[in-house]
Amino acid sequence: MDYRREIERFQAFFAQLQEHLAVALEYETEAHVQDASFHSQIRIGETWLRFSNFGGMVAFDDDDAINTQTRHSAMRLLQQNGYRFVPSVELQHRYTGRNPGITGIPDWYTRFFSWI
Repeated sequence: MDYRREIERFQAFFAQLQEHLAVALEYETEAHVQDASFHSQIRIGETWLRFSNFGGMVAFDDDDAINTQTRHSAMRLLQQNGYRFVPSVELQHRYTGRNPGITGIPDWYTRFFSWI
């Protein structure tokens, strides 16, 4: 992953999403996200939209915590920007990968979208 390029891509997406939704959004990136399997996140209502360090994947920490119209708008912009949205229900499955992490990785959400 080209970290600098991904941060720039994230920041461009953030600006587009904020303009499209016409609301002030909060985000965290770079020094605010350390020791994690994601590099950036945007708070939308009661949920976080997280940007994985792997494969341009993006996921909400809780798909049900965001209204349908806002979710669809975000997903449309994600697709236009080349991101791959992963539904949170798919990430709740037990982790069966080869990287055990330092304290263990219980599920796929933790592996790709959490602090590890």
